[in-house]
Amino acid sequence: MPSPAPIPRVIAHLDMDAFYASVELLRYPELRGQPVVIGGGARHQPAWETDPATGEKRRRFARLGDYAGRGVITTATYEARAFGVNSAMGMMKAAAKAPDAVLLPVDFDEYRKYSRLFKAAVRALAPQVEDRGIDEIFIDLTDVIAARLGPDVDPVEANAEAWWCARDVGRELKQAVFDATGLRCSIGLAPNKLIAKIASE
Repeated sequence: MPSPAPIPRVIAHLDMDAFYASVELLRYPELRGQPVVIGGGARHQPAWETDPATGEKRRRFARLGDYAGRGVITTATYEARAFGVNSAMGMMKAAAKAPDAVLLPVDFDEYRKYSRLFKAAVRALAPQVEDRGIDEIFIDLTDVIAARLGPDVDPVEANAEAWWCARDVGRELKQAVFDATGLRCSIGLAPNKLIAKIASE
């Protein structure tokens, strides 16, 4: 009996897109499309206010330009990054670049909750996961792909078929993460972790 065709090793790197900021936008959908910076403290918590003209209740958000202190940015939305604002940048420097950006406090309890949700969704499809932090993981898809292709795959076509299959699995993983969390992610596929991480970026 011939041995099964060799399947190449397929490693996926999954990175959540602007993770902390994306979690906050789920909570504050009215901020979508705006420059938002995460990194403030409790005093930067949004507060409800009433519009004196209409009587309508709305949230009032802190602005980066009003920040005073020595803190650093945890993350920012892509709209804020367009102003040159990046993770680990000092808040005062960022305030000079994007004073009108919304400033939100860090909420690690909420980020950990969504981290658990997306990782559980991935493990349901591909259990061989290496945890690399709150918003990224490596996934060994080799066994998943081998099982899908089955023992009768043409040895000549096995390599190409494996990578086509990997692309399909990657799409399914992205959809599973979105279904579980409402968040987007990027996935890179490669024969090893280094190239997979480069691909996801």
